[in-house]
Amino acid sequence: MQHSKLLYEKGIIKNRRMLTQSQYENYKLVCRLEHIKTFYSSIKAICFSDFGTLQASEDGLLITVEQGKSIQATLFIAPAFFAEFKVDGAPSFSVKINVLAECLSLFGLSDCSIKMLYKGEGAPLLLLLEPHDDDQVSTECSIKTTNVEEPMEYELDLNSSSLNTIFMRGPDLSNIFHELDKAADEYEFTISPLKPHFKITTLGVMQAESSVEVAKSSDMIILFNCRETTVARYKCQQIKLTNKAMQVATKVAIKTDASGLLEMHFMMQSDDQEEMYVRFFITPLLELDGN
Repeated sequence: MQHSKLLYEKGIIKNRRMLTQSQYENYKLVCRLEHIKTFYSSIKAICFSDFGTLQASEDGLLITVEQGKSIQATLFIAPAFFAEFKVDGAPSFSVKINVLAECLSLFGLSDCSIKMLYKGEGAPLLLLLEPHDDDQVSTECSIKTTNVEEPMEYELDLNSSSLNTIFMRGPDLSNIFHELDKAADEYEFTISPLKPHFKITTLGVMQAESSVEVAKSSDMIILFNCRETTVARYKCQQIKLTNKAMQVATKVAIKTDASGLLEMHFMMQSDDQEEMYVRFFITPLLELDGN
């Protein structure tokens, strides 16, 4: 990573403020965000592994992080969220996700814009950050990229009668997990058309069982769609990896089916009401006790 390098002096770009059309043609990806806050919060929410995979297309930008075959998080940013978005083909590459987060935090709490540029295989990811409160200061970072490893593909059966979907307010779900035993080994999720509708239970060898129940009529629930009861358990440590996303999310979608695969969508809203999405897939523990 290189800080405060004048990339235009090295011939990488010829104008720090704006690329010409001819220079655009040399890049597979050029995108710019006017405000970094939501993007930075979203990146911090998925910093639980060494590398993140960036995949760009006309549909937007995906940044995926995985930990083994048990949990996957993907940040999705639609083209409309960007002040500028240009992609040539479908470039994909990996970077150290913590290094990316470190670059985004160089100006601390100051609001700034960011431009990201990528020329193609073997080239670094270039970041240009400019604070809005000081037009005499800017920082350029060059992050080494590596060949991409295709992320695992997870998918719920959208046609299954056991597909259950809950939409909740982010702060409410965060408060629920705050109330639960933080020393638990496992969480058990029960979603049912019958009361208590949505139940999260903590389980552990040394801990007493505790639970929180939420009725579908609760003010916490925005949408409740359930036809069949599903029960599945997950490692507490996996669920905890969603905490940062949960704490800044305005809304959360929880989806699961008979397989037990858990899909959680966290919606982060910017000051101008545009939304970024972080999606987690968490695989269940294979068996419930007694099965």
